[in-house]
Amino acid sequence: MTGKRILIDTSKCIGCKACQIACQQWHSLTAEDTTFTGSYTNPPELSETNLTLIRFIEKEEGDNVKFLFLTSRCRHCQDPRCKEACPLGAIKKQKNGIVRIDPDICDPTACSTDPLWVDRPCQRQCPFKDFGGGTGIPRRQYVKNGTPISGKSYKCDFCYDRFGKAQLKSGKFVGAFAKSNIPACEVTCSPGAIKSGKADAMLNKATKRVKYLKNHGYPDANIYPADFPTHVIWVLTEKPEVYGLSTV
Repeated sequence: MTGKRILIDTSKCIGCKACQIACQQWHSLTAEDTTFTGSYTNPPELSETNLTLIRFIEKEEGDNVKFLFLTSRCRHCQDPRCKEACPLGAIKKQKNGIVRIDPDICDPTACSTDPLWVDRPCQRQCPFKDFGGGTGIPRRQYVKNGTPISGKSYKCDFCYDRFGKAQLKSGKFVGAFAKSNIPACEVTCSPGAIKSGKADAMLNKATKRVKYLKNHGYPDANIYPADFPTHVIWVLTEKPEVYGLSTV
């Protein structure tokens, strides 16, 4: 595979949520209403204003419970079904593999004349429906000041506008940073759990890390997704089903 790829190593993640906040800041997204639901995952789901989310998974080991941390986001599929499903052509796949939604084209109200359809074609065709009651990853809802808000569809866009030369866009400089050309989540990840680079290089890095983990107390370590080519991959210390992840 060519292009760019993000590697997320869950064995290094400390659940600090810095990537979650950095994503919101870079995209100028508002904070949504949250309540404690019995889990440290907060908010409980990806949304229009939370494109990256740290999930806290509790795993019982005998009489003890340990946390597994999972950075949840769009996988940037090599063959994005959401793109093919979008009737307006709002979802674009760039040459480097990044899949993004053009907000100037996206109009969820134009996707269907049926008001009973809560989700939209991009959501229905997304193969990764791990959480959220079977809803695909592009999201268009959140709650603010007690009011449910449904707008355009949003998802992780790989911080595509951080790549390239510095430019002035909408009053802010894009790419004018010492650590430009890498996603905002990677910049803020203090334990180095998030890395990006050339697709093949990131896969090789993940393969070596899994081998290391298997030899150091994590026999179920694996690369996820295993058989579905994506531009975001994870190194997991447990089998995908332990995290509630679906396999395609």
